[in-house]
Amino acid sequence: MEAEEIRAEIERRKKRAMDLELRELLWSLYNSHLRWYPEQLKKDPAMVLPEIKETLAIADNQYRFRISEIDYRVSYKEGKPETNSWGSRDRFDEIVTTPMTFTLYVNEVCVFTFKMKQTIQYTREMPLFSEYMGEVQSFIEGPWVSEMPELVQKMRQHENAVRERRSAPRRAQQLREDMKRFGL
Repeated sequence: MEAEEIRAEIERRKKRAMDLELRELLWSLYNSHLRWYPEQLKKDPAMVLPEIKETLAIADNQYRFRISEIDYRVSYKEGKPETNSWGSRDRFDEIVTTPMTFTLYVNEVCVFTFKMKQTIQYTREMPLFSEYMGEVQSFIEGPWVSEMPELVQKMRQHENAVRERRSAPRRAQQLREDMKRFGL
């Protein structure tokens, strides 16, 4: 391949990764699930998908697990936060922007890496969170591209099923009370 063809292929792969929304998928996997697993394993292990709980290893911002003979590792690296602030003493806003890098390994091969920034604006009322998806750094397509969204969906469904099961008695009691009030 010529240099121009290589650059074109890299751009095609970056675009494909963005079209597949892989940055958002990996962020969701980390932010909605993996980052909470250390706490959940201690306080509420039922919330962790059993297939992941059996093989999960967490160390140094790396989450390893095995599903169907495939080893996954999600690596999270946080850069140095930048702080900007302005305003008077009465009205003081501070914005903290943290660069992050996420990498997905499948069977110890780096298949996807991207950068992003998370911004937290501290206001008097409450903090405001924003994420800015950055550039795709690497992308090697494979079966994981379709397996990973299914896994994230399965994790969501499992957590929802646990919550649903736990709230069933409360909902049944509420229904009995509603039936009484309406003479049913």
